[in-house]
Amino acid sequence: MFFKAIKPLLFSGLAALLVRPELVQAATSKRGLAWADAAHPNDLALFNRTGKISWVYNWAPTPDSYLKTSGLEFIPMQWNGAGIANLASTVTSQKAKAVLGFNEPDYVDQSNIKAADAAALWKQYIQPLGNSGVRLGAPAVTNAPYGVVWLRDFFKACNGCKVDFIPIHWYGEGIGNFYDYIWSIYGEFGRPVWITEFASTSSNDATVADFMTQTIRYLDTLDWVERYSWFGMFRQESNSHYSMLDTAGNLNQLGKIYLS
Repeated sequence: MFFKAIKPLLFSGLAALLVRPELVQAATSKRGLAWADAAHPNDLALFNRTGKISWVYNWAPTPDSYLKTSGLEFIPMQWNGAGIANLASTVTSQKAKAVLGFNEPDYVDQSNIKAADAAALWKQYIQPLGNSGVRLGAPAVTNAPYGVVWLRDFFKACNGCKVDFIPIHWYGEGIGNFYDYIWSIYGEFGRPVWITEFASTSSNDATVADFMTQTIRYLDTLDWVERYSWFGMFRQESNSHYSMLDTAGNLNQLGKIYLS
């Protein structure tokens, strides 16, 4: 949405539209849940018993009790700097294989951390986890124009730091815009990508459904996109067109597509 295409046709959203659907498996170990509805824990059963979802996160270092028994791999997140001194013991006790860095540090209404401060925290508290074999996901910036600037500043301040993959968020309209953005991140930073939040913000339900159908099919073909999670796994709210459940907690069209 905010970035011009920087890849030639072979790597652009236009090329993605040429992917042959019959070559893509319906189920994928990449597909996960951004768990955003603690008020309705029983809704999780609609997803975790299908064999289509492999992992979950909840923007926190520890899982809710019902996530512990979900059968899904839980990925801890260090949302901001609060409690970061406990991160190593928390991750170790869970035997987590990966950890997610700060949530939207470029955005004032989210973790809101300066890149230099994030790098200092990373070196002291997160880097040691990488030395013990845990895969480290960079701070997840927004797709607003300043997001990638923040990420560049972080890598400059954290020169030599271990970062195994880049989590990203994307909200906007246009399948090609989404493809161009994820390719721009991969092209610039050269690391595998996790898309930990993404959705079409169109107000047209058919457009959103088509966006999900095409994008998850395409993401399953990209070896450098290791995981992704649609936003979101929650019941429909007023004027929202991207939730995967209706107001009663049943799968809506998006939920059915995501589990197809």
